[in-house]
Amino acid sequence: MKQKNTLSKVISIVLLFTLLFYIIYNLFTGEVNAAYSSNRYTYNGSNLDTSAYPGFKERIDALQKAHPNWTFTIMETGLDWNQVITAETAGHDSSPLSLIQGKSGAWICSQCGDKTFDNNTWKHASEMAVRYYMDPRNWLTDNAYLFQFLQTDYINSTDDQLYNALANTFLHNKDYAKEINTACKEKNVNPYYVIARVIQEQGASGGATWKMEENGVTYYNLFNIGAGGNGYDTIKANALATAKANGWTSIAASIKGGVSTLSDYINRGQNTQYLNKFDVEPYGGTYSKQYMQNIEAPKNEASKMYTCMLDAGLLNQNLNFIIPVYKNMPGSVSQSPDGIGEIYPKNIRVKEGHSDVSLRNSPSTSGKEIYRIKDSSVVLLSVERLNNGWHKVVLVDGTWGYLKFDTSYLEEIDDLTNCYEAKSINADNVPMYVGPGSSQVLLTSLSLGQSVTRIDNTGRYTFGGTTWDRIALADGRQGFVERKYLSDQDASQIFTIRADGGLFLRSTAGSGEENKIRLLSNGTQVTRIGSYTENGAEKIVDGYYWDYIITPDGAKGYVARNYLRDSNGNTPTAYTAKVEVEIKAEEKEIVVTPNANIDDIKHEANQNLYMERADGSYLENNISKTGDKVWINDVQYTVVKKGDCSGDGYAKASDYLMIKDYIMGTGTAKLEGVYKKAADVKEDSEIKASDYLKIKDYIMYGVEI
Repeated sequence: MKQKNTLSKVISIVLLFTLLFYIIYNLFTGEVNAAYSSNRYTYNGSNLDTSAYPGFKERIDALQKAHPNWTFTIMETGLDWNQVITAETAGHDSSPLSLIQGKSGAWICSQCGDKTFDNNTWKHASEMAVRYYMDPRNWLTDNAYLFQFLQTDYINSTDDQLYNALANTFLHNKDYAKEINTACKEKNVNPYYVIARVIQEQGASGGATWKMEENGVTYYNLFNIGAGGNGYDTIKANALATAKANGWTSIAASIKGGVSTLSDYINRGQNTQYLNKFDVEPYGGTYSKQYMQNIEAPKNEASKMYTCMLDAGLLNQNLNFIIPVYKNMPGSVSQSPDGIGEIYPKNIRVKEGHSDVSLRNSPSTSGKEIYRIKDSSVVLLSVERLNNGWHKVVLVDGTWGYLKFDTSYLEEIDDLTNCYEAKSINADNVPMYVGPGSSQVLLTSLSLGQSVTRIDNTGRYTFGGTTWDRIALADGRQGFVERKYLSDQDASQIFTIRADGGLFLRSTAGSGEENKIRLLSNGTQVTRIGSYTENGAEKIVDGYYWDYIITPDGAKGYVARNYLRDSNGNTPTAYTAKVEVEIKAEEKEIVVTPNANIDDIKHEANQNLYMERADGSYLENNISKTGDKVWINDVQYTVVKKGDCSGDGYAKASDYLMIKDYIMGTGTAKLEGVYKKAADVKEDSEIKASDYLKIKDYIMYGVEI
């Protein structure tokens, strides 16, 4: 009996230590597998929210049908599409830079113009170009460009296969093929991804930095690691300094060091070529760790990797592709800037003494005439200048077409503007088009609280029941938005950054390195739209209160409150969201914001009210709830509290999850009657992704609904 007890104790101890080892092992080794901030799951044909992520399902379904061995991982970044584009185009002089080579016209940032970077052959890409390359839907086709989403884990290959893949390159050597394969096995990196990266960086014949000499010593930097800078000499000096610091005095050493660097990206969750360029995996911070500046690099490298794998006969393996998706993606795929010389609103007209100029339905003399411009009294809005000399123009009634710009009978005139009014955008993701009307090119999307300047309030472009106003952004860009999205600025929430050396905009409250978005310069004017709270109360983190702000170019994030000043030089006080109460007589409803209480309702009605809870019980506190009954002059109204879908008086995490379940048809919660109306925070008679995202922003950032 004693022996049995002893044996049982030993077994128990062994099991306990095994369990402890398993827990500790997972704590340390599970970081790479589970530390991604993004939500990743294998697509099974029916588990993708098509209302939140339009245009993905049909493309992925077609790829799976063509390649049954391939799998697709959906990567929900949790990032707002328009905020991502703002961040990736913000680095006009600093990281993150989005550069492009050999392009002109609408491909180039209008703010930077002809300014060159790196070796003076690169220019800053336009927002339209960044949207085009970052929109995964443009590349979800059955060709080489899809491979920018290929998961970059090791693919079993022989040394001979890699030797063949290196054919016609300066590394076509069996020893180099073996070095690549060995390093890739050790670090779990796809060797064809490595080969494509070297060719992208050095070309097939080898560039200026793969082999460098100093004081009789030869150094190698095959991957151009650390080779940044403006100008050839600076680039080469930095490449050499990196190679020297790492002791890369042989090709083998450079290969091993380069593969190790690539594995660092993979371990952060940036495990595709797309994610190498666009750091949208929130683990460890966003936008801060981007391998390359060239926005075409993921596409170009993918093509090289595809060719190598095709030649090696590896395309029928069980390949996995990681597809990033973003919040608030547009329904239509982002347009290429190809063929467009310039996108910017300008005014033109027929010169005096000329008449009968044809407006056509296509940029060609063979296009059908759709309107005849009689004389110089008609002012035209030119929204696009094509490379072939044709202009796309818009008339005041919304008619648009093309005309050939001939200076013998057409002339450019001053912009038609009549005011200079400071306005604020009153909704999220408001599209700004190059011309009046949603059929025009989308220039950018504006965010709630963003400051703009209205420069034409005449209402000259009113058609289809919509008035379009011309506005200017802080960076000088002009475009058109619907008038309903413009409100007077709340001067009490406009502040100036006062910090020598600038102040970091951060993705979360706190002063860690990993949450930096970008540096805002001293003197930048920002608008406060929320603050960091926990359980409804502002909370100090790392010694500061943190305000949620929006910059003039639309970037959102947290800054430490101590470094903000109002127009009188004072530090702002605690942030308080606006309380709104709307009594709707026809619907017999009282719609209130999440922070409105019973006293607010009484104040709006300007009288004492009789009220009771939805179940007829007594009002035990001052909290208003969805479903409350209110009697005004013997007429019963029902309270609809935005975001309070459960009727407990609060908009909280369980509410936006309830809405998400409702949209996707999952879960058991039902939304009916006024509780369904509480979920429709945008009040457009539809429950969709934008509704639960607004509630989430209210809960996390205090942003007004």
